[in-house]
Amino acid sequence: MKKIIILLLVVCGGLVQTSCSSSSGSKIENTKPDTSKAPQESTVDITVDIDALFEAMLPGPVLPLDIIPDEPICTDYTSQGLLRICYVNESDALLKLQVLKGDNSIAYNLKGDGSLEDFSLQYGDGEYTARIMQNIDGDRYFAAESKTFSVTIDDENAVYLNAIQNVNWDYDKEAIRAVRLIVSDALTGQSQDLYFSCTEDLYQYIIQNIKYDHNKIYSLSFDYLPDIDQTFADKTGICYDYASLFAAMLRSIRIPAKLVKGYASDSPDEYHAWNEVYVAGRWIVIDTTKDAGKSAPMQKNSADYIKVYEY
Repeated sequence: MKKIIILLLVVCGGLVQTSCSSSSGSKIENTKPDTSKAPQESTVDITVDIDALFEAMLPGPVLPLDIIPDEPICTDYTSQGLLRICYVNESDALLKLQVLKGDNSIAYNLKGDGSLEDFSLQYGDGEYTARIMQNIDGDRYFAAESKTFSVTIDDENAVYLNAIQNVNWDYDKEAIRAVRLIVSDALTGQSQDLYFSCTEDLYQYIIQNIKYDHNKIYSLSFDYLPDIDQTFADKTGICYDYASLFAAMLRSIRIPAKLVKGYASDSPDEYHAWNEVYVAGRWIVIDTTKDAGKSAPMQKNSADYIKVYEY
């Protein structure tokens, strides 16, 4: 059990007798001071169970079970804004998932190895079509599987709590297990907005501890996906890694967080990744890559970014 020791320095006008009970929480009892004795300092040891505090104050979302579905395109979790794919590719051909709704369309690379792959239904309520596309040659594909389905999402912001292909998280990952310690100051402090304080704590952790890897971009495969535990362990990454790790940490404590791809005004020719986070009743732009190793305002001006995709 992880615990945090908080030392309180009590300056008394006289002798203060103190009693702490660990079984029923921290308790301080003061007797009437003895004015015949000189003032003295005493140290009070109050033990806080950070695990219990974390579970009580920041319960995480419930993730779908890792159950193999009956169909390769599974729509059992669409009310949560989640599409699940479980497909076995019997050829060596490349696979893609295409998700369409109205004029919106987005494509993803698929493993096709029979593992579970989850994706956001980020276009809200309505009729979607999902297609598993198999490569013929060059840029030509055919639909190996297709399904059209209607979606009604329970909570549009909760879509951005899910574990998905490029924000792949669960409660056993080291990066997620570390969240409770990173936000411990917010838990034990007097913050008026716990979620905002936790967002600041996680933001500060990432910009102070993760360094940008300027060489990694030149060796990435076409189907590269961030690994949050790898980024957390190596303490290095590219913008995609920064945005995925930050989003995963936030989602694990019920703070909706989008991973966004597009362009920033200060580097208009470079494809970039950042986050939009829902705190204090609104979405704000946060760019941990830009702020890494710097002292800067956490919130960015949305007008300085051009969004292409959000997940």
